[in-house]
Parts: sequence; structure tokens; C-alpha cells
Amino acid sequence: MSIATSMMVAQYESYGAAREVLRVVEAPVPSPASTELLIRVHASSVNPIDCSLRSGYGRELFESRRPVKLPVRPGRDVAGEVVGVGAEVKGFTPGDQVYAVAFYGGNGQYLTVPAGNAALKPKSLNYHDAAALPFAAATAWTALIKAAGLNEKTTNGKRVVIPRGAGGVGSIGIQLIKAWGGYVATLCSTRNVDLVRSLGADLIIDYKTQDRRELPRDFDVAFDTAFDTEQLLLDALKVHTGAVYASVVTPRVKFIDQFGLEEGLRRAEQFLAERVAAQRALGRSYHWIFADMDGAALRVVAQLVDAGKIRPIVDRIYALEDIAEAHERCESGESQGRVIVDLDAAGTAT
Repeated sequence: MSIATSMMVAQYESYGAAREVLRVVEAPVPSPASTELLIRVHASSVNPIDCSLRSGYGRELFESRRPVKLPVRPGRDVAGEVVGVGAEVKGFTPGDQVYAVAFYGGNGQYLTVPAGNAALKPKSLNYHDAAALPFAAATAWTALIKAAGLNEKTTNGKRVVIPRGAGGVGSIGIQLIKAWGGYVATLCSTRNVDLVRSLGADLIIDYKTQDRRELPRDFDVAFDTAFDTEQLLLDALKVHTGAVYASVVTPRVKFIDQFGLEEGLRRAEQFLAERVAAQRALGRSYHWIFADMDGAALRVVAQLVDAGKIRPIVDRIYALEDIAEAHERCESGESQGRVIVDLDAAGTAT
């Protein structure tokens, strides 16, 4: 199998607006480490977190805690073909069609990822649709399965509330719960009502025309994917029944940006401890979650996709050369589902 020596990849060398800092550059194709796959990426995506990080959100935290230095190459979802396999990798061979979660670098023609972050892509999906799933699926899986303890055996009859049901993460969360027999309520704007209904949502609160406080107060799990819904969701949970609140939207980075790394982390941990204690007194648990890059979760999601239980939501597809426009679309608040980047339309690598 022929592998190019150079590739085209998006990156930014400073923080700022998409059109000001994003560039597509030529770079060497990386070589996989012993536990990694080298993937020829056919499609990737733009996640809201990609846009936030490009704007400078959390730069002090991420640059201190991880080896993340400028220039940064964005992109957390990839779907493509395995073209190289590390010496210690088992279960993958060149030619496999896969999808995977990356921490950075998905918006490029080639990418190395730990084999544990990848799975064979759903057979029923093309690369564009498959690229809409990995990071959102990993995030929903971490919250609903690992934090809340839901699965195909425990979800039947459970009542779950997920705001922003039309978003990438929310749409997967709704479908996971419905696939396993649960009841799902969601909040969305008027233009997204039909979409979330098609995903299986049982109760839809249109916050443009309804009072959000119409949300019942009898839920077992709240999966928070919004920025202003924590108290609303906590009020909606049952008490003294082991109900779970799990949020992907935490104030940790906000505290660090405001008070500096050490003091910000201290205040964040204090804030979290207070919330955990308050909810424990009500017989509930409280969690901040961060997506685990779990290939095992992607394997289960692929099975559910091929069984017709989960479908990706693709908003628009952009060429790599239009990466700035793709970021702007993601940031606009107008997208339904994932904004996809087509790597096959990129300039020819040599």
C-alpha cells in the first residue's frame, strides 16, 4: 500500500478568529509508534471544542497539563483507512476502514492515533457520516455509561433529560438511551423540534416558546451539555433515589482563566467538592466528565448504527481549504449536527 511522504493539514500558530489564524500547510506524514495506527483520513469534523481552543479558551490549562504547544492542529474525529500498524498493535491491519477519536490533528490527510482510540467504522456509513460520530459518541458514553451506570441492561424504564438534543453530543445521547429502552426529555429551539422528535425524544421543551420550568421533576439521570442549565436539571432530578447529574460543561477552565492555573484549579476542586456534598445530601451523585477516548465504546456504537438504532447528524461538508469557513459554521449556532471536513478534496500530497 502506497503511503505519501507529505500531507496537507490545518493548523494555527496563534489564537484568534478562524479566518485570522487557521491555515492549511504541507507537513511530513507521521510514522506510527508501536501502539499506534497510521490512518489515511478521508473525513473529519469540526467540534465546538476545536473552535473554543482555537480562540484561546483554556490555553493555560492545556499547555501546562499536556504537551500542546503552538502550532496546534485541530480535529478530534477521523474516519479513514488504516495504512500503517505499530509493532504491538493487534486487531487492525492495513486496509481496515476505521473511525477514531483524536486529541488533536484530525483535520489533516494522515494521522497517528493510539489503537485503543479506534474501531472499525459502521459498515452502513460512508466516511462523511462516520466522521460525525467518534468524539460525540465517546463523550455521551463517558457520561451515560461510565458516570451514570446506564447500559443495555439497566436503562429500560429510566428517565433521562438531555438539553441541546440537536447538538452532536445530545443527539447521540438521545439515541443511546432510546436504543436501550429509556425515556428521554430534551430542550431545543423551535427549528430543532422535528429533528429531536425524529431521534426518539419523548418530551421536547421548545425553549423559544415554552417556559423551561415546565420540565418535570422526576428524572433518574441528567446529562448536561449546555452552559446555563445546571440548576434547572438538578431541580428536575429525583431525590434519595441515587439519581445522577453528569456534565460536560464545567467551570474549571473559567476559574483558571480568571485566577491563574494553581488558584483556578484549587477553586475548581473546592467548587466541585461543594457540589458533590450538596447532592450527596439529597441522595444523588454529581459528576464533571471528560470524554474517554474509548475504542470499545466505538465498537458498540458501530453495532447500534448498523442495527439502525443510531444515526449521525451531518450539517454541512467543507473541503479542507475551507476550514476557516467550517469553523465559522460550527460557531454560528445554526448547525444541526456535525460540520464535516472532506480530506479527499484536499490538495494532492506527494
